[in-house]
Amino acid sequence: MAAGATLAQCIRMVAVNIMDLLLNILLGFVGGLILNVMPCVLPVLTMKVFHLVEHSSAGDGSTDRTRRLHGLAYTGGILIAFLALAAAVIALKASGDRVGWGMQFQNPRFVAGMVTLVFVFGLNALGVFEWTLSLSGRPGHQGYGASLVNGLFAAIMSTPCSAPFLGTAAAYALGVGTPWYSTLAMFTSIGIGLASPFLLVSFVPAVGRLLPRPGPWMETFKMLMGFSLVGAAVWLMRAFFAQVARDAAADFLIFLLMVSIALWGIHHFGGVLYSTVRRYAVRAVAMALMLASGHYFLHFEPAAAEAASSDCAPTDTVCRNHIVWSPFDTARVTREHKAGRAVFMDFTAEWCANCKTNEKVFIETDSVRKALVSSGVLPMKADMTNENDEMQGWLDKLGRSGIPAYVIYLPDGSRDLLPEAITSEMLVQHLTDAAKKFPPKAPAAQTAAN
Repeated sequence: MAAGATLAQCIRMVAVNIMDLLLNILLGFVGGLILNVMPCVLPVLTMKVFHLVEHSSAGDGSTDRTRRLHGLAYTGGILIAFLALAAAVIALKASGDRVGWGMQFQNPRFVAGMVTLVFVFGLNALGVFEWTLSLSGRPGHQGYGASLVNGLFAAIMSTPCSAPFLGTAAAYALGVGTPWYSTLAMFTSIGIGLASPFLLVSFVPAVGRLLPRPGPWMETFKMLMGFSLVGAAVWLMRAFFAQVARDAAADFLIFLLMVSIALWGIHHFGGVLYSTVRRYAVRAVAMALMLASGHYFLHFEPAAAEAASSDCAPTDTVCRNHIVWSPFDTARVTREHKAGRAVFMDFTAEWCANCKTNEKVFIETDSVRKALVSSGVLPMKADMTNENDEMQGWLDKLGRSGIPAYVIYLPDGSRDLLPEAITSEMLVQHLTDAAKKFPPKAPAAQTAAN
């Protein structure tokens, strides 16, 4: 009888684990799908659809097959990147290290590499140089290598972004107790979700027919996408500038200039119209220029801590019509809780596009500023631009593996964790609820108009 009960419990446990895995796989797929409209991935996806429109004008009778192969190559690039990321996560978890979604952007060397890659893609779209990767030189079959690389590029660019449903799935995949095969399945589902819109356009003729016909508009569109990629590089540079010293940041800009000149030189002085000897000589000179520039201008001294501004009083919640954020401080949280004050914690980073968007659109608003003042809740920012084990530990306790994360820590030791996708109205309501449970000790001495 006992053996039968134990067997039933085991079966029930296995069934629960399978259902949990399937639910998280679904959440991962939906989260990966939503990543396509995030600012870090959208330019890459749009460029790939643009290339499909280009191929649709080939008129060689193999358009459908070509489109499908591009879809498979792009998906293959995404899956290679996510499987490699899954393998790294599994290895790190096995060694006892903590891992988080997008936390590789805490490394300034990685950020510098991504800025350079995105910038180069932007220059290519703007026509500074022409560079096409291919696995075959036959007409109608060119560009599959480029699709593979674009898939890798899209996957890497997606990691600093979070999306609804993705946080739950990523937390499950990166959790300490999650088996390796579940982590692998989770990253695969996110990758398939990310690749699915381009796959749909590639394999479903009805969807492909919705694409506009090729025409003069394509050159303008390509230029706009080039500028959007340069804009993405500028956004990533903000994170790099926050991570390194001012001289290192300035020298990195010189390095990008040298890379631009080298790539332009390859196209202008060593194009297909010139002899083979000349082309290889120009490429060798350009490569030497980039290597020398990297040697002299790439260095990564950490940024010095900024001195606190004296424009606002330490007790201000809002000053000059902006929220006055207290830096992350465990001891300060403890002191505020002993005084009966709640703390609103914003886990953010310069490289997190969702974080910066939420801050500008939903947090730094009149309604939220007024709610912070009236509720007496202390705004505190956990800036994870650089690696910080203490902040990561707090994030782990929330069950979140990535940012943004928003939580109100209450004096009784409880917490109110907000969803990843927030609105100003939602945040005001949560701040109001916190004030009802723990009213401010004294009327606020300031107003949001300060």
